[in-house]
Amino acid sequence: MTKQTELTDEQMNELVVADVNDPSAWGEPIVVGPSKGPRRIRRAKHLELAAKFYILSVLHRLGADATLTFSQTDNVDITVVLESGSALTVDIKTLTGPMEWRVEDFSARANHFVAFVWYSDSIEPSAPPAVYIATSEQLRSFIAVHKSATISLTRLDEEIQARNAWQRLAVPAAA
Repeated sequence: MTKQTELTDEQMNELVVADVNDPSAWGEPIVVGPSKGPRRIRRAKHLELAAKFYILSVLHRLGADATLTFSQTDNVDITVVLESGSALTVDIKTLTGPMEWRVEDFSARANHFVAFVWYSDSIEPSAPPAVYIATSEQLRSFIAVHKSATISLTRLDEEIQARNAWQRLAVPAAA
């Protein structure tokens, strides 16, 4: 049994550089094909990320000190630090197709908002999405009154003026 000696990083680099022009020194190239998942699922993941960055970009344009969170603990996608030193949080829901959200669990608390970002399939892909913003407490009340498994963004706007309600994110909700 022969003992293999360990090569230093410098020795390994020298071996690789020496073989760089020798095709027989290399194995077959690895080819990674496109994702095999359904196109709608791949698209949904991309749109979810696009929605978060869209909201973040508008908040920055409005002068907010906003940060995207990737851990998504407690339904928080964006945190906005206010001048007073307090903060508010935003949970972003991405929708395509019908303007309806299938109700899912979310946290309802002071200074926490839910932003629905709806991408229409029938308009130019580069057009901005429609945004509906509600305090989490408003949304909880809306769901309790309507007792439905889905909520219409149009109806949400009619009842609480949620469309483009960016001003809600400028001032913290009363505690």
